[in-house]
Amino acid sequence: MELLISFLSDWGYIALFICMALENMNIPIPSEIILGFAGFLVSQQIFSFWPTIIIGTAAGIAGSLLSYYMGLKGGREFMLRHTAKGGLGAKKLIAAKNWFETYGGIAVFTGRLLPGIRTFISLPAGIAHYPLPQFIAYTIVGTIPWTIFLVYTGEILGENWMLLLEYKIEIALISFLTAGIIAVAFYFWQKSKKHEK
Repeated sequence: MELLISFLSDWGYIALFICMALENMNIPIPSEIILGFAGFLVSQQIFSFWPTIIIGTAAGIAGSLLSYYMGLKGGREFMLRHTAKGGLGAKKLIAAKNWFETYGGIAVFTGRLLPGIRTFISLPAGIAHYPLPQFIAYTIVGTIPWTIFLVYTGEILGENWMLLLEYKIEIALISFLTAGIIAVAFYFWQKSKKHEK
């Protein structure tokens, strides 16, 4: 963690982009640390709020697209091989895959709100050859709230930004509840559309 904080302190927005892109490529770098500390830097007027949001979101999209591309081109064999080599959680990948197959595009959006799944949803989307324009749209809409929430919370907490790490379980519960409500609402919306047809 100290290395990440030092990297962000020394390299600023460049480090923010690199870290968030890597996190969305399934590298185990907690976004709570990256964006929470970025929020703290906003509170110290070292970073500015909206540039931080834009860079964090853009980096998340870039990393997600690379993961999507790996799933699209490498398929199931690539995923299994790199799960074993890179330490990607097999259970998380399976959960993301099942979530995606059940809910389709909305899985990309809600998956972005779920700690532990949000960075894994891109691989199964690529494997399933989910249309790229829709993938990008859902990724943008799903990434923005997560980025704003962590940066804003880090800014409000200021020097106490590390409380984000202490309340990871609470954040996860809120995220799962929010994603669940959205998924259920989307399900009934789709069902009503089918009845109309």
